[in-house]
Amino acid sequence: MAAAAVAMVLGSATLAQADDVVRVVENEVTIPVASGEYRGTAAAVATCPPGGTRTGGGATVIAGNSHSDRYQLSATQPLGGERWWAFATNMDKTNPGTLKVYAICARVVSTPTLTTPVST
Repeated sequence: MAAAAVAMVLGSATLAQADDVVRVVENEVTIPVASGEYRGTAAAVATCPPGGTRTGGGATVIAGNSHSDRYQLSATQPLGGERWWAFATNMDKTNPGTLKVYAICARVVSTPTLTTPVST
């Protein structure tokens, strides 16, 4: 496979939005142009921060200056270790695209112990 047509990026993800309990972590990579008969490919991972539990996730492909049907989100799924993974391809030979993957992370909060009042 042509080296120019392949990209495998597992870079650091960025925090897209946050509050005290739920965070959406995003990671965005470029899907390179196709080379010869080979599609450009890219993979990306979004990872929940320490203390976060992955509750969901997903991915999207953003077309370059081209027809959107040339770009394809091939797979998106949860991974162990509180991560979400995605893989995409690009059939366009002149315009790169963008793969954006996100993980929805929840902070697990401790539940207070309820006790029965003691009568005296």
